[in-house]
Amino acid sequence: MQFSLNKKEKQVISALYTLESSSVSLLSKQTLINRTTLYPILEKLLQKGLITKLELENTTIYEPISQSDFRDWIKNKEKEAKNNINSLSSWLKEQKNQDKGSLLSEIKYFDGKEGLKALYADTWRENSGKEILAITDYKQAYNLMGRDHWREYFKMRVKKGVSVKNLLPPSKEGKEDIEESKEYLREMKFIKIFEDLGIEINIYDNKIAIASFDPEHPNGVLIRNRKIAEAFKNIFEFLWKKN
Repeated sequence: MQFSLNKKEKQVISALYTLESSSVSLLSKQTLINRTTLYPILEKLLQKGLITKLELENTTIYEPISQSDFRDWIKNKEKEAKNNINSLSSWLKEQKNQDKGSLLSEIKYFDGKEGLKALYADTWRENSGKEILAITDYKQAYNLMGRDHWREYFKMRVKKGVSVKNLLPPSKEGKEDIEESKEYLREMKFIKIFEDLGIEINIYDNKIAIASFDPEHPNGVLIRNRKIAEAFKNIFEFLWKKN
């Protein structure tokens, strides 16, 4: 990467600023980098435009560019990086709908409580103003993650304007939360078939997030597949209307 400098490249430039100009042999003594290793480093710095060389009495002398020019180099590289990012972002938008009819899936795995927190963050991070269809074992969710985690998650989801339709088995925790449904942009329905499920399924956008509240090994999986997500949405809506 032309914008970055590794440790040895910085070491060489630092030595050149100290020496002002130097032969390879002197630079090797100053940096304690052997000459064989030094030559390719100098070549890379020449390609990046950060040093210059001149032949003087059959000896190659290397000099650093001025610190003022170095600052200009950094600014130019910053502009190049921003242009590249903008170009990639534009390209990515054009690719957005390429997976509409695909059966291929992107699958990510999450381990432990911290992994589950990262999994849940995905449900609101790029889902602003949308809806989550959730099937939740509230009791085990609260037992594993704790009330503080869920309060923080609910607030972040609401901040992003993400609403929830939630199917859940009857539980003390669920009945307490149903009183705050409006505040948390949530509709809830109790359904006994999901009793002691031990997991949560979140369906949103073109994704399905499945969290396991196993106290010994909490974990989760995120599946990104439009066809599968649409199938799960249809199953959820059927159960929602029937209940």
